[in-house]
This record gives sequence, structure tokens and C-alpha cells, in this order.
Amino acid sequence: MIIRKPFYYIRHGQTDWNVEGRYQGSKDIPLNETGVAQAHAAKALMSGLPITHVYSSTLQRARVTANIVNEGLNLPIIGMDGLQECNFGVLEGELRPLGGRISESWRHGITPDKAETYLDFTARVFAAINEVLENEGTPLIVAHGAVFWPVHAHMQLGLASTLPNAQPVHLAPPVNGQESWTLTEI
Repeated sequence: MIIRKPFYYIRHGQTDWNVEGRYQGSKDIPLNETGVAQAHAAKALMSGLPITHVYSSTLQRARVTANIVNEGLNLPIIGMDGLQECNFGVLEGELRPLGGRISESWRHGITPDKAETYLDFTARVFAAINEVLENEGTPLIVAHGAVFWPVHAHMQLGLASTLPNAQPVHLAPPVNGQESWTLTEI
């Protein structure tokens, strides 16, 4: 369960491993030039928003994205290990198979060797997000694609895929008896 409070979310900018289709997981892969440019574009979109705090995964691809976006916000950035990408175990660094469903299988309980289980990952992500949402104000969370999978499932957003790199969104809890949250692209 995620605390019903609005917040902003952005996935980190692009990396070379995103382009190559590799499992990144807990590997600390840097942004590429496109990823840096995406973060600067997101900064322009987010600079006037009523964000009061910035929380980031401690992996550099998220942290650098947070640093760039924060140039337009000028807020303290709080690093949180709980917002890190899933550890995909032996798959990290491997190419994703074309048409493969390994990530989908993992979400349904088939865990790759030495990887974090989806249930443990979900519990970690929800605990970190709830820790963020327990504070006053409207936060921005800068994290990863897989971090958003259990969030979007819980919020019943019905997205066909994960968020694009560096696409900021606003998430608002259900109102007037609705069951699903609202996602608005910035």
C-alpha cells in the first residue's frame, strides 16, 4: 500500500545499456549524452512546479538526473538506497532477449539466480516511497524503470510499458470513490 498523497516521479535519463537493451539492475551505469540532455529537458519542464523535496536512488544514473533537474529547483537531495533499481542477479549486464518475457516472469514469481525477488523488491520500494510521503510537502522521486512497475500496478494505472527515460509525471491519489490513481505527464 502506498500512502495516498500526490507526488512527482521521474525515471533517470538514458544510459548506453538502455540503448543496448541490457539489464542494468544494481550496476552503477552512468548517463550517456542523450541521458544528460534528457535530464536538462526535464529540468526545464519541472523548474516551476511546487516540489518541496527531492529524493533519489543512490545509483549515479538517477543521482545525476536528480542533480540536473534540481538545478531548476534548488532543493536538498536526499539519497535513498530503497529507491535503487532491482538487483537482477546473473542477468545484470546481459542483453534482454528479443521478445523475451524474463522481466514479466520475474514479476510473476520466477526469480533469476542471485536476483532480488519481486515481492522483496516491491516491499523495499513501497517502504521507501512511504518514507518519502510521510513528510510534509510535495516530493519528487528520481528512480528507475523497474521501481515504477510495482507502483504503477498498485495504482492501477494500466500502462502498457515502463516510463520513458527522463519523462516526469505527477501522480495523484484516487478521488470520489475512484480506485485508480491519476498519472499526468509533465
